Amino acid sequence: MESNPFPPARIPFFEGKSRFVQIVIFLALIVGCMIVASVLGVIVASIFYGLGTPAEASNQAAYYRIIQSFGSVGTFMLPALLFSYLSENNFFSYNQMNKGPKYSMVNIVLVMSLVILPIVLALAEWNSGWKLPASLAGLENWMRRMDEQNQELVNLMAHDPRIGILFVNLFVMAMLPAVGEELLFRGTIQQFLHKWTKSPHWAIWITAFVFSAIHFQISGFIPRMLIGAYLGYLFYWSGSLWLPIIAHFLHNSWSIISDFIFLRRGIDVENMQFSDVHAWQYILGVAIVLAVCGLFLLWKHRKCSLCNTIGK
Repeated sequence: MESNPFPPARIPFFEGKSRFVQIVIFLALIVGCMIVASVLGVIVASIFYGLGTPAEASNQAAYYRIIQSFGSVGTFMLPALLFSYLSENNFFSYNQMNKGPKYSMVNIVLVMSLVILPIVLALAEWNSGWKLPASLAGLENWMRRMDEQNQELVNLMAHDPRIGILFVNLFVMAMLPAVGEELLFRGTIQQFLHKWTKSPHWAIWITAFVFSAIHFQISGFIPRMLIGAYLGYLFYWSGSLWLPIIAHFLHNSWSIISDFIFLRRGIDVENMQFSDVHAWQYILGVAIVLAVCGLFLLWKHRKCSLCNTIGK
């Protein structure tokens, strides 16, 4: 008998599995990878900067950079890539990392990354005074402590005037989180919800809510959720995970770079408010108009792409 030169393709592990089973396995992947990554991060950081508690490390900032790097890879990247492989026998198919965005959309996103900054700052200032109901005071206090601890950690890593450290921070605090979080939230959770609900908009907004809630920060909940929705629509309109990755990276980068510039000039940004900027109302108004125009152009490019595809 002649052997078949074209053996049948291997059936993906999730083929025929229920949504519930997929969710349970996905959560198990997140927890398992997070634990392994955390342990490895501590081991590697301890090897380079001394055994003991983080406070006893010879270089606390570098110690935490290693911990965060392992966390970004283990908590976000690996579970998402493994889920994609279990779904389609390909690490980069389910999450659409194997597709590139249109250059015209990338150019618009490059401009939008600067345009939306005043909007995000204004929303963050407005959102900073929010409080949970009195019955949830304990939860609010815990979340605010988490927020303060996170900010202290960010300040520890970012407040260094050396150019070399700036590039290290752009990789650790901008690039890795952008790739990891987009793989997990847009490339996996949003994709899963889209396939489940058949509604891209429900998938986008539910994912944006989870994306903001998982940061446990009351003061920035609304702007982060809106950014999550923006990234979700970039993913939906472009059909490529690389477009929201680029947008996410730029958003993170501008924050790191601006803090670096202010630090080099000796400007204290801790207590600065967007409303302290001269003519902030006009800046915000122009930003909103430009942002709406940018979103329309992104939507138009997506619609034109669909029309061309259907036309063929």
